[in-house]
Amino acid sequence: MGIFNFKRKKNKKKEIEQFENLTELLSVKLFFETIPIFNDENIEQELTKRFKQIEFDESSDKPNNSRHYLFKDYEVKFAEGSIPAQATIFVPEENKIDFSELHNSFGQSWSWTEAEETVRKCSYEILLTDLMSRNLDYKERIEYFQKFVASIISAMNPSAIWVRNSEMIVKPTDFLEKSSQNNYQNINVFMNVRLFNIQETEGEMIMDTLGLNSLGLPDFEFRFTNYDVQQIAGLLFNYGHYIFENGVVIENGNTIEGIEENSKWKCYFNRSQLEPKRIVIEINNGG
Repeated sequence: MGIFNFKRKKNKKKEIEQFENLTELLSVKLFFETIPIFNDENIEQELTKRFKQIEFDESSDKPNNSRHYLFKDYEVKFAEGSIPAQATIFVPEENKIDFSELHNSFGQSWSWTEAEETVRKCSYEILLTDLMSRNLDYKERIEYFQKFVASIISAMNPSAIWVRNSEMIVKPTDFLEKSSQNNYQNINVFMNVRLFNIQETEGEMIMDTLGLNSLGLPDFEFRFTNYDVQQIAGLLFNYGHYIFENGVVIENGNTIEGIEENSKWKCYFNRSQLEPKRIVIEINNGG
């Protein structure tokens, strides 16, 4: 059987409380060793490579610390009508990097061993966020925002990228390559798999995914002993991608394929043990 062969309980119609995560602002920081300068021509060239319809600020007196773009390819529907999805670039007035907010990310950015060393060489940052897009289908939302971020990275050449939603620091070339897969509809950089040791118990660990919650989806969390960390990381990565591709198809008490042959692990919706607090699918292997 496939690992995502979710089993529904038969003949048991039990009303289950539905847990949902609220969607969050999507935000990314770009770090630079030298003062970042807006080159609007370069930025607009990169954006037009990835978007068909964009509304630019045509005024001659653009602010020094921000830019605002409207993407008419992506229509966001509200009760009052529809507006284009939007995104912003913002440069803080006191442009100093707060390294303390990156503490967790330094220890959980597994794909780039030089992440902390690279970021600590930087002195400047800019912030990229989505705007007015939470009503979009989550796949469209991540698609347009990753296109936007990739465009700014290509135009401004930062030294490092911090994806706040997944608490992951990414090499710019890796962001460009990973985010562009499947026409930017993916969570390769917007979902991280994290590992923590539990101090109270010897040999016990907890792993989770982080990032799906920002799109209104549940993350995964698994507390365990006596399993290979790399193997569990691979499973959680696959579970997260399955939820992204198929939506929340798991119900409370369903089972999924475990690591051992013919093993079944139960899934329960719960509030996370780890920060940030959010709704997760807690995996119970019966241990």
